[in-house]
Parts: sequence; structure tokens; C-alpha cells
Amino acid sequence: MKPKIFISFSTKDMLFCKDFMQKLSSDHYDFWYQEEINVGEEYKKIIKQNIQSSVASILLLSNNFLNSEFITEQELPWIYDKDKTSMIYEVFPVQIETCNWERIDHLKNKQVYPSRSSSLDLNDNNQVKTISEQIYKYFKNAGYIEKKGWFR
Repeated sequence: MKPKIFISFSTKDMLFCKDFMQKLSSDHYDFWYQEEINVGEEYKKIIKQNIQSSVASILLLSNNFLNSEFITEQELPWIYDKDKTSMIYEVFPVQIETCNWERIDHLKNKQVYPSRSSSLDLNDNNQVKTISEQIYKYFKNAGYIEKKGWFR
């Protein structure tokens, strides 16, 4: 079973999310996102379980993301808690539209990709390659690609 990356995004950015996952798909990991929740299921419980079982999270930062009460009040605190309590966990903040993401305390001192003043362009192969390399580097250093250490 491949390690799982949790994708945090606004449902209003669903098309971008799907395009992002398609362009960054890999043999080394799987993505999980909320479209995989079936009608009638307890979505909060399922989202929290998938954050807990993930090895990393990608935050697709946009105005829609910042304006989502569910994301800011529930999903992000679950992600921050996982980040704080896990020996190996990474949060990748990716700006998909210029927005005021610095208002989120946990992110204000983080490096956001591609930069504070620009957003990810999925049609720019260099940007896609860079974010893909960053994810690969994390997985390799964490031992998810080349099994290292007694605990893997």
C-alpha cells in the first residue's frame, strides 16, 4: 500500500484539485481528497481519519479555501495537530490563487509554493516539476521510497 497525501482544498476549487492530482500523480504515493466520501457517510469523521492516516498534507490555498469555515475551524486544526504529534509529517502549502493566506497563524512563517506573491500555474511545466520534486524529496528523506532504518 502506497503512503497517502491528504489534499485540503475548497470544494469550489474541485476542478483545480483534480487537475493538480492528475499532473502530480506518482507511483510513490496516493492522494486522498473529500470527493471520495459517499452520500450519507459521516464526512467529518472520514476526513479526520484520512488526515490521521496520511503521511503529508497539501493545502491548496485560495480565497475559497480561506473563506471556508469548515477548513479553517476544523480541517486545519486536525492537520496542525497531526503535524505537531507525528515524528514524520509534512504540510505543503501551495498557493493556487493570490490570497491572504498569511492570516493563518500556522502558515505565516512557512514557505509557500510558488511564492508569497504568485500562484501555481499547472500549465507551467517547470512549476509542476518543482512541486513534484519537493514531494519526492520529502518522501525519499522520510524513507517512504527507499526503506531506511529499523522502523520501516
